[in-house]
Amino acid sequence: MNAKHPRNPVRHLIWPSAAILLAMSLAPLCMLVFFSFADGNVSTLNGIAGYTIANIVNAVSSATVCRLMLRSFWIAVLVTVICIVIAYPAAWAIAKVVPEKYRSTLIMISIVPAFTSQLLLIYSIMTLMQSNGLVMTPLLKLGILPAGTSILYTNQAVIIVLVYEYLPYMILSLYSCLEKIDVNVIAASHTLGANRFQTFINVVLPQSFSGLMTGILIVLIPVAGSFVEPNIAGGPYSMMIGSLIDSQFTTAMNMGYGAALSLLFLLVMSLTLAVIKLVMNIADRRIGG
Repeated sequence: MNAKHPRNPVRHLIWPSAAILLAMSLAPLCMLVFFSFADGNVSTLNGIAGYTIANIVNAVSSATVCRLMLRSFWIAVLVTVICIVIAYPAAWAIAKVVPEKYRSTLIMISIVPAFTSQLLLIYSIMTLMQSNGLVMTPLLKLGILPAGTSILYTNQAVIIVLVYEYLPYMILSLYSCLEKIDVNVIAASHTLGANRFQTFINVVLPQSFSGLMTGILIVLIPVAGSFVEPNIAGGPYSMMIGSLIDSQFTTAMNMGYGAALSLLFLLVMSLTLAVIKLVMNIADRRIGG
């Protein structure tokens, strides 16, 4: 007689949990689409006078929106590239150079910005970037920068703040892959005559590619939608698309247009994710082949 397998009680929790997650994901999206076509004060349902495509048309046809979208994407790409350039050697040093007993400590130190209050982090970096700050003062006195130079309230200030804020995520993503690479494979590559650059391209990069793409996703998408950093560190001349969306909801009180801008940004980022996914699939096939 075959004994019946006891039912796993955890299995009964899967469908309710999945339904809750699905609702939490779809509800904001449905509201975003709904309010994008609403006419009037959409803060309350009673304030909606009707439905129109004007919000969508204005968002798509606006030269300002196009300019801010391009600036946001440009800054996001630049911040991502800078994070990659800094994170690769940093993650490699922690994973392979530093003694194992110190690695966890260095990882904790490297991710301190991720656990710091966002406003505290922004204002701390801004203090360093002031003309009389710890960073700018020696650069000005040594003549490296012209007298009176200030990078506060510029695109450069926004980029510096965003790099400092998102660098820990790139380091963690790369470290998780780099620590698994066998040092004997690196040694074999050098033995076969490959230099450091060739070893990186042919050995390190393929084996850390998944971590690299994860880091790109974690950094690129949030940075493109940033609005706190450009609003505080960049000022009015360093607005990004997130700043415009925020102003529509909080200042202009034009929530219908703000929803349309959010929907447009969501579509652009979805296309970006699709392109990144395509690149990952092609790279995986080539690396695997």
